[in-house]
Amino acid sequence: MRMYNAKRWIMLGIVLCGPLAAPICTAAQQSKHQWQRVYTGEDSVIEINSSAVTLQPERILRAEFRTVFSKPETIGRGESSVKYKTSLETIDFRMDDHRYRYFEIALLDTAGKVIQKKTADASVDWKVLKAGGINERLFNAACMLTPLGTWKVVEYRFADGDPKRITALEELDRLIGMRVHLHFDFAEVGSSVCSSPLYEEKDQTQQVARELDIDWKAIGIKPEFARAIKVKCEGSGWASRQSLLVKDDREEMLMLWEGVFLVLKRAPAAEIHKPSLKRRAN
Repeated sequence: MRMYNAKRWIMLGIVLCGPLAAPICTAAQQSKHQWQRVYTGEDSVIEINSSAVTLQPERILRAEFRTVFSKPETIGRGESSVKYKTSLETIDFRMDDHRYRYFEIALLDTAGKVIQKKTADASVDWKVLKAGGINERLFNAACMLTPLGTWKVVEYRFADGDPKRITALEELDRLIGMRVHLHFDFAEVGSSVCSSPLYEEKDQTQQVARELDIDWKAIGIKPEFARAIKVKCEGSGWASRQSLLVKDDREEMLMLWEGVFLVLKRAPAAEIHKPSLKRRAN
């Protein structure tokens, strides 16, 4: 693991720790349940921050990882050497061609204080994700977090809370149990397959609510935790070229589909969908 981390540092330029380190310090103090273990080594463990996986422009998936060492590691040599216990890494994964690069790395001492931070510049090359490598494992872990993955429709809701205007309730009832597969290279809702989806994280969730004339509370979403992601179908396969994913701090997620919000829950591991090459090529 020591050589592995040394390679990470070579890829980045140094930024001295100062006021800019505050967001990292905040991340280090987040509650324990947000961190999920994805790798266990002989002298360290790597965890992913389940609440810090975001979809960036140009099909980039950004995720935050934490490497905790069993014994403090050393930076530098001689009298100038400094020890750190934890490394926080923000990694960008380019989903179109399976490449990655480190956006930011911070080193924390045993007390959780940032002692050094390094940030990548635009000149840093994107590296290929090697099959079976540790970074591919981290990428796969990020892909399994919201909103990507395999889901199941368990319910549906109306934006205005009034189902009387809907005449085809029986058709909506047939949606219960339907599978929804959201991946970086295809999106599938029942038999409708989008061959080239584009996910766009929306920072202003209240603005999204106003644009769609939706009250988050009316559809069972906590406004203070609301997260909105637009899904645009750039390829063929969807009658409606755009959808909306809405998530708060609970396990379920909502998906706007043909005027109705589908309530999605993540499918059990045994039911996870593995796309065929034929489907992905559509």
